[in-house]
Amino acid sequence: MAQRHPGSSRSRPGETKTAEADDVFIARILEFIGWAKGNSQVLILFGIAVAVVLLGSVYYVNWRSGQAELAVGELERISQSVGVSDPEASKISLEQYLERFAGTPYAAEARLLLAQLYLDGGQAGQAMATLDASSVSLREPLGVQLATLEARALEAQDRGGEAEALYLQIAEQAELAFQQIGALDDAARLRTEAGDFAGAAELYQRLLDEHEFSVEQQGIYEMRLGEALTAGG
Repeated sequence: MAQRHPGSSRSRPGETKTAEADDVFIARILEFIGWAKGNSQVLILFGIAVAVVLLGSVYYVNWRSGQAELAVGELERISQSVGVSDPEASKISLEQYLERFAGTPYAAEARLLLAQLYLDGGQAGQAMATLDASSVSLREPLGVQLATLEARALEAQDRGGEAEALYLQIAEQAELAFQQIGALDDAARLRTEAGDFAGAAELYQRLLDEHEFSVEQQGIYEMRLGEALTAGG
């Protein structure tokens, strides 16, 4: 008969720890089962609450998706009618659109259209009020368009200093080179109109230093720079 090794009946340290962990786990499971039996109503209410939250989330996501689809389709319809139908009718349509779809990503485009209609109609104040409600960043192309239109509205109200400051802000924050160039060009134009020829020359020089142009564009800005320097004495 084979002899048993003296240490063969002893549990290894790792096996002991595993057994203890299993015992603790089982004990906790049994404890939870016991608690659940005495609190079944709480568990049922909790389950209902979780189900309501999940169903509500699904409904909200579907609703937002449906709203977005409606918003883009309605904006496309209105955009096609702008310039064709009566401007006042287009304004009313866009105002109603903003009331209905204010929380969608397409509201800013509607504000741009509406503000342009107001500005074209000589209602610079209404255009400003429409644009003020937008919060699109200048880092986004649409944000630059909104800010540029706001600067135009400021000009229409004879607020050239504020318009110039906004153009310079656009030039600093816009991502695309053509947006920066356009903003600096407008700011230089306003300085020229205000008789600040030295300031205009500074901006034309900045354009030439910071941006690359075609031969024709280069010549235009060099000519404007020369004119500003001459006018400034």
